[in-house]
Amino acid sequence: MRRGFTLIELLVVLAILTLLLTATPRFLAGMASLRLHSAADDLVATLRDLHAVAIREQTTTDFALDPATRSYRLSTVAGAKPLPAIVTRVSLSGVDSSLVPGESTTRILFYPDGSASGGVIRLQHGNVSASIAVDWLTGRVRRDD
Repeated sequence: MRRGFTLIELLVVLAILTLLLTATPRFLAGMASLRLHSAADDLVATLRDLHAVAIREQTTTDFALDPATRSYRLSTVAGAKPLPAIVTRVSLSGVDSSLVPGESTTRILFYPDGSASGGVIRLQHGNVSASIAVDWLTGRVRRDD
């Protein structure tokens, strides 16, 4: 009795390997998108908490983003927190740019009346991006994609 593989068996294995190799990059790209959106959701939750503290405690709270060091600070917590590693680029638009001389920090303020300084934060990884919008009138924080 001869041992070995038939031509049909080899073709089936090659077809399966081809499918796996073509599907893997798409799967990995989907994972990056999922991780980036998860990072954006975490930042949205942080901003919403900061908004709630401003209203509850009748004080102005501060979210300071430093794109140069890829970190942010909250006025309610000591120390800086790093942005997730998946975020390769941060861009800001419409944000109150009351910068301290020599610093690249940009701030979003939440006021006791519920309003905010407003702005949009865009997190990027490759060609995938997630936007976080803070409405200046209501202080509402939402993720836009």
